[in-house]
Amino acid sequence: MPRHRTDPSDRGRQPAVRTAAIALGGSLGTLARYGVDRALAGPPLGMPWSTLAVNVTGSLVLGLVVTLVVERWPPTRYVRPFAAIGFCGGFTTFSTMVVEAVQRGQHGRASLAAVYLLVSTAAGLVAAAAGMAVARGRLLPAIGAGPRPDPDTLGSLDPGPAPGGAAGGPEGGRPGRAARS
Repeated sequence: MPRHRTDPSDRGRQPAVRTAAIALGGSLGTLARYGVDRALAGPPLGMPWSTLAVNVTGSLVLGLVVTLVVERWPPTRYVRPFAAIGFCGGFTTFSTMVVEAVQRGQHGRASLAAVYLLVSTAAGLVAAAAGMAVARGRLLPAIGAGPRPDPDTLGSLDPGPAPGGAAGGPEGGRPGRAARS
């Protein structure tokens, strides 16, 4: 068992380091979002391309990072807080997306608002699934060393063995995985 889970002297330090990782990641994500917003600024009531871009890109990165942390990389306590919670949390923005949609609706652009919300949601889901597929080596060669147990007890995000029930492949046999029917 790793030292940070058994050594009582580390208990006070771990939350502070995780909090610092989240703060650093959030700061970098927020600055990156601001940069994208400046680079893709469009007309005030046009399609909000910058928010759409950061939310879709953030969904891709989140799917990739969380899957790598949970299923591929060796256990660590700081990658997920830094990259997923901090960076992606600071980079993406659900609240801005909703405010932008409401503003467009209030100014007579309800159909643009509806398209924006639908495209944002659908593209975000597709991007997250693509990030997970890339991390698992289904779209590109696999990233990382191989399946690992989740260091934060989040559980695996893998949908289970491939159809046909072969248990010996890369999808089966992970520690802590419950059998699925």
